[in-house]
Amino acid sequence: MSIRVLVTGAAGLLGGRVAALVARRFDVVAARHRAAPPAGLAEVELDLLDPASLARALERSRADAVVHCAAQSNPDRSEAEPEPARRLNAEGTAELARACHRRGLRLVALSTDLVFAGDRSFVREEDATGPPLVYGRTKLDGEVAALAEAPDTAVLRVALVAGRGHGTKGTSTESVAWALHAGRPLRLYTDQIRTPVDSASVADAVVRALERPVCGRFHLGGPERVSRYELGLRVAAVMGLSADAIAPVTTAEMPQVGRRPLDTSFDSSRARRELGWEPRGLDEAIRDGRPAPD
Repeated sequence: MSIRVLVTGAAGLLGGRVAALVARRFDVVAARHRAAPPAGLAEVELDLLDPASLARALERSRADAVVHCAAQSNPDRSEAEPEPARRLNAEGTAELARACHRRGLRLVALSTDLVFAGDRSFVREEDATGPPLVYGRTKLDGEVAALAEAPDTAVLRVALVAGRGHGTKGTSTESVAWALHAGRPLRLYTDQIRTPVDSASVADAVVRALERPVCGRFHLGGPERVSRYELGLRVAAVMGLSADAIAPVTTAEMPQVGRRPLDTSFDSSRARRELGWEPRGLDEAIRDGRPAPD
């Protein structure tokens, strides 16, 4: 019998795509707060910062499991407004984990590669963290809270999201393609290194984590380690677009509001070993992107 899965953040860039793809395997109920989740999914209203709203959503969805995608995920906004980010990413996650544990619900929570300091390549789950960003610190606090409140939680740390997204924002690869199609210039970092992973591969890992009695942290990184600049050139090549509008830049030359960790490339061998997971290739992910926002 198929389990019923409540997906938080189901209107988000990654959460919306995860909800749509997980629905191919399980009965999915999309938790919405402001924006719209993918069409065709059952919906419930959810404000993670309101315990009564959370209780109603869990009751009305009749969920057997929860996939937690909701977050304040904009690093610069989190840096400018740290308290709302802390409340949602840390306190909201803790409350959700407590509620799941009380009800005996399986919890799979998404996190980020930005929990790391960025001072080494191919980081593993057991490596020291030390995030320089408010966003990374609040997500790390959420991980710790989830595992403390519900020890059987599976925390999936997601690298830079590539491929197809949901909603008005683009993934890392969609954003480049849209800008190049529109003739907009791009300045992309040569010294910010990631292992981009596509949304379909993330959804596949979520399904595998729901189906297996695994817990703890898992890294979900794609098969290639590239800079943001190299990723931009790759998008142009795969999509048959001119790369003339892409200019290389360093973090020192173009500082951001929140200082990004430089190298958060993942060692994803635990996910491969324990989940039987294999991410899609980068070129396939690029080709899967949307031609325009939803």
